[in-house]
Amino acid sequence: MAVSKRKKEVKQKEIPIGKCIAQGGDPERFYSENPAWAFANSDQEMWAFSQTHIGELFWTELFPRLKALETQKWSEILLKNKKQNHSLNLNALNKIAQDRLAAKFIEAESLISLRITGSHRLYGYMTGRVFNVLWYDDDHGDNNNCVCRSHLKHT
Repeated sequence: MAVSKRKKEVKQKEIPIGKCIAQGGDPERFYSENPAWAFANSDQEMWAFSQTHIGELFWTELFPRLKALETQKWSEILLKNKKQNHSLNLNALNKIAQDRLAAKFIEAESLISLRITGSHRLYGYMTGRVFNVLWYDDDHGDNNNCVCRSHLKHT
């Protein structure tokens, strides 16, 4: 195969306006950062992050837990405590949850589950160090009503 001796130069008519990479650099750098929270994409229909669904639990349970998590790095939250806080394969989600993601046009590779209490979970996806809250599940366990069923061992 003959190799061309000419140096080829790519010509570009113009530089696209507004085109930028949302996240560049090391994709795992967020492990060394503290979490931040975003609620703009939270679902208001299923497992809603709303006053009618959460009520007083926001102040007694969720808010203190989120404040406590902010004092940790993502490496502590997701690696050190990976039994309680971990990523989920989208295929493991409840069919309703998968349909809600499609309806909201969310194309995450995986979701993150953060343990609030024994049966309460916060689900969302990461954008850099920001945890985008999607759902508050107050019925996590071995049932068909939760976002991601947790099969009990030895039953």
